[in-house]
Amino acid sequence: MAGAVRLNRYLAAAGLGTRREVEGLVRSGRVSIDGTAVADPAVKVVLGQVVLVDGEALGPGPTGAVLHRAAGTPLALVHPGELYPVLPLPVSGGGLELLLADPRLARRLSDARHPLKQRVDRDGTRTRLAGLELDALAVGAWRPVSPRELERLRLTARLPPRAG
Repeated sequence: MAGAVRLNRYLAAAGLGTRREVEGLVRSGRVSIDGTAVADPAVKVVLGQVVLVDGEALGPGPTGAVLHRAAGTPLALVHPGELYPVLPLPVSGGGLELLLADPRLARRLSDARHPLKQRVDRDGTRTRLAGLELDALAVGAWRPVSPRELERLRLTARLPPRAG
């Protein structure tokens, strides 16, 4: 099971504003997780929980996730929408897994004709993929892909930006 992310980071990654801006949404009681109103922006969201803002879902979830997967752990996440892996690691490998909600972008980034730059340590752990790094993610933890990172991935794949 992947780790949890602070609610303000999750909402910011969904494009609702900066972390500081979305704190106002949360403190005013406009956000709920799995049907329960939340007033603390530091509450943790686990991948798969339903987050509502003003009673409306944010869509299938974050635009993507960066996951620090342990070696020997299969890539199986429970999620309300679909997340598509970009260059999934073998079960025996560990490190950075990039999962995207946009299947077209995930396919394009996985295309062998356009190889992505990646860094793999001596122990076989992938620490970097397409400019994204593990940062300080603990094994089993995840974080959403930010709108800025998603735009960089679109440019890498030479896909036009999405409107909105």
